[in-house]
Amino acid sequence: MTAGRPRRLSVLTRIRRPAFLGGIARVTRHLLMVLLLACGLVTFVHAQEGPDTPILRIGILAHRGWDAGESQWTSLERYLARQLPGHVVRFVPVTLTSAGPLINAGGLDFLVTNPGHYIQLADLYPLSVLATRKRALPDGSHIRQFGSTVLVRADSGLATLGDLRGTRLGAVAQQAFGGFQIAWFEARAQGVDLFDDPAELVFLGFPQDDIATAVLNGRLDAGIVRSGLLEHLVDEGRVPDGALRALNANVTYTHPEAISTRLYPEWPFLALSGTDPGLRDAVALALLQTGNSDLADQWGAPVSYTEARALVAAFAARRPEAASPARNPLGIAALALAAIALVGALLFFALRARRPAPTPPAPQADDVPLTRREQQVLTQIGEGQSTKEIAATLGISPKTVEFHRANLLRKFEVRSSAQLIARAGRHISPPETET
Repeated sequence: MTAGRPRRLSVLTRIRRPAFLGGIARVTRHLLMVLLLACGLVTFVHAQEGPDTPILRIGILAHRGWDAGESQWTSLERYLARQLPGHVVRFVPVTLTSAGPLINAGGLDFLVTNPGHYIQLADLYPLSVLATRKRALPDGSHIRQFGSTVLVRADSGLATLGDLRGTRLGAVAQQAFGGFQIAWFEARAQGVDLFDDPAELVFLGFPQDDIATAVLNGRLDAGIVRSGLLEHLVDEGRVPDGALRALNANVTYTHPEAISTRLYPEWPFLALSGTDPGLRDAVALALLQTGNSDLADQWGAPVSYTEARALVAAFAARRPEAASPARNPLGIAALALAAIALVGALLFFALRARRPAPTPPAPQADDVPLTRREQQVLTQIGEGQSTKEIAATLGISPKTVEFHRANLLRKFEVRSSAQLIARAGRHISPPETET
């Protein structure tokens, strides 16, 4: 055995333990963030909002953490508040795992996130793209595309994605689009599997700034972040100019930022299906008028996310069902699932607690307007049919049935089909006849 081999194994052993403990710490930090957010929702709403105040909640994927992202989004929040008088506009920080529970709890009207996250959510929730981001550069120009940057130290001997074999590689998370999946897709095209070929793959979560710091300090050989982050960190003085560089930098010579991959459309601004149509149209119009404002980042007409959808589909086909024990010795995946469940519970109770006391009476069946299709779905639910049976009877997809069922639960303010049948009995009988 050579003298170098024991030292390398020893280094990896020391790194894996802090990486695992860091994973627990990040899960705990995210849970505490959600707890504080939930408490803040309760206290702020009761202190400043009346029961009749229309509230517009916009989820923001805070990939740099909310402290760093706050100033970035504050100007847009204020702009929308000016364009939508009579509404309280509130931006809500979300993560890749907390957005779903928030949507389920009815806590969001709109969402701003990366293309991969949007595509994953769109398979579960009806979403519509209102606009696509035009990100501002320091020279005042705007770009509509982004990619991944694989950061290495300037003095590193790594040059191409193929050099990532045998390295210590850091990324955000498996489900992170710019923070992992784009780079995974690009590396795969060059014959490198980022799950298997690096000596160690560590997922550090948000904020992405921590990945750059770990590369700068030598704790990682390379780290995957979304393009544009390196330039922000240099401008903020957090990374010395020239200390880090992008791997595979010759992938394009036209993009103004350091980048290691091909480009994809910038982030979409999304409307949830239950959002009032008039409010949705007003927000879309306000976004498209940002070119006439003093905002740095602007918004343009929606673009196609077909290429991003193809990447997400390819990643879903390859994604391991469970992380390797060497990279996940005590089951961080299980902790993450528990965290998601707790996030959903905390947010549900926080959003329920915001309602003023006493609770107003639930809407009576005769007071609830229903569309013709909702009437049909409700009648079938009253007859005890399953989602598949309703879909077959009405000639629609099961996903469409679930969409109408969710709208019915929301309109009658109930949480189960049994409660819906009890409250909406007058709407159920007799069944509507097709003409």
